Amino acid sequence: MAYEYGSSAKGLDFPNPFRVENVFRFIAAAVLIGGGLIAIFQGRSGLYAHIGGWALAPILVGVAMLAAGIQHAAVGLSRLRFFFGRGKPAGLAGELADAQLGELAGAVALKSTIRGGAISVAEPTGALNGLLYSLVRPLIWAPQRIQWVAQRLFRTGLTLAVVLLGLLVSLLGVLGEKDMVWLGLFFFIYAAALLLKPLESGDQASTHLGSAGLIVLVLVAILAPVLVHSISSALPNLGGVDLSGQALLLLVCALASVLVFFVAVLRQMVAPPQTTMACELATISMNAPPNQILVELDREMQRNWIEQIPNRRYARYVPQTPGDNGTFHGELLEETQPMPRDDMRTVSFSHALAEPRYRWLTVLSALGVLYTVIGSIALLLFTHQVTMGEIVPALWKYVCFAGGMFSLALFCLRAGHVLWARFDFVSRMTWVEIDGTFQRSHTAVGAQFTDRVRTEKDIVSVNDMTLRVWVAEVDSVTFGSESERRIVGLRGLTDRASALRQQLENFASDQSSVDMPTSRRDVEKIAALGAMNQLAGRPVAPEALLKAMGGAASTASTSSLGPKPAGFCPACGTAVSSAARFCASCGQSLTGG
Repeated sequence: MAYEYGSSAKGLDFPNPFRVENVFRFIAAAVLIGGGLIAIFQGRSGLYAHIGGWALAPILVGVAMLAAGIQHAAVGLSRLRFFFGRGKPAGLAGELADAQLGELAGAVALKSTIRGGAISVAEPTGALNGLLYSLVRPLIWAPQRIQWVAQRLFRTGLTLAVVLLGLLVSLLGVLGEKDMVWLGLFFFIYAAALLLKPLESGDQASTHLGSAGLIVLVLVAILAPVLVHSISSALPNLGGVDLSGQALLLLVCALASVLVFFVAVLRQMVAPPQTTMACELATISMNAPPNQILVELDREMQRNWIEQIPNRRYARYVPQTPGDNGTFHGELLEETQPMPRDDMRTVSFSHALAEPRYRWLTVLSALGVLYTVIGSIALLLFTHQVTMGEIVPALWKYVCFAGGMFSLALFCLRAGHVLWARFDFVSRMTWVEIDGTFQRSHTAVGAQFTDRVRTEKDIVSVNDMTLRVWVAEVDSVTFGSESERRIVGLRGLTDRASALRQQLENFASDQSSVDMPTSRRDVEKIAALGAMNQLAGRPVAPEALLKAMGGAASTASTSSLGPKPAGFCPACGTAVSSAARFCASCGQSLTGG
């Protein structure tokens, strides 16, 4: 995607919103890269000590940590600079090209929102969503993306709570040590999968916990000890690697992380948004084609461009007036360039900790780094003991524990990025509609036989045209420069709508139905023709005719700049200019020759 830059668009220059998140990303990258290098050096020492194939384990662990650290660093570096050009964010509907007419996808829904002065929200469905929205009533007003994330977190949290309860119940019915080992492994793997699965499909994915899922979890919690005991004799011995304690710790930490994330999501919500709309209605009559209203409206829209950036055009219909009479319809729907809200222009650690919207996001990112540090320490303990030759089956506890911590870290960092990418914008929406009927006619001004000057014109007469003007300030939100933008608030601008309606009414009333010369050249030519008419029928030399035409043209030119009367014709008494050489009325020479 190209970045469109304009030197005049200074209002779009604001700090990187990922600045705080990048710091945590780079800390995690430094921890993993440093731990990976230590593990590789430990593996090299093992090779010198001739501990056999086990010396490769620290090297493999180090390579994996290096790869993870480089990946974190690459993500941070890719967000080190943030560009939000003139063509961003996305429009609220399909945008028309300059000369394009009609409307594209989304324009009908947008006009319905403006006309009704209300924001459409999806009604939550399902038992769990009913419980969630009854506990958190303001959630219904949150942006759709926030609602999706909240629904996913609520299901994930409930699932983790049920799994934790199932683990506790299952441990009460365990009959032997081997049963305990396999039961702990099962719950550990299941808990890690619950953390990673929602992230595989993006922020709209969810861990579904319906009635059937709840029944299955309850049955597993009650019957798992019996099932494991019945098949444990056929299962291999894991050498006493009991993961039940780690599974318990992982579930508790996962619930804490989900709770922090859920609080961060709730802090993204605002009070019920304003949804007012300013609408002006007028009845107009004019003697001009109705598309002249849209021409004047286009000029007014351009005069109000933000930062010299063209408006987003969502609908445009030019009135058509074929035939002698009929009906017409025209409309224009435009939005000014969305500008970032003022509180989006400062994103720093102090601002993140002071602003409720970012405070819990900062805590969530810090938790991700903390889990990364703990997981790295567990892997380094594993590589250290391998290097020292203390190779026992219990060593795999360190690897499993590190895997659980890294799952938590990945969940916190990736989940937090969904909210760090939020942007709030303010713009102005203008929608003008005109409807009415037209009648073609022919007008003539001046008597046909007695007046020397006559004018005729074919006109389009519009009577009782309906003019509707909607103007509102729009609050919108998007999550990322390329993601969909949604309306979260409308504030009607009554003064602006009234002023625009009055301007269009005045423009319509000023339209003339009579043709008149308006340029200086036209006036000069008419004066020259008048002089020729005065000399018509007399025997006049060509030189005198040219002089008369020149004098009349000069008189017309100077009179157009301002009259300069000098006296009167001695023959007929007509007022003459000081620059005239002949009287324009009777042709009398004024030079005395």
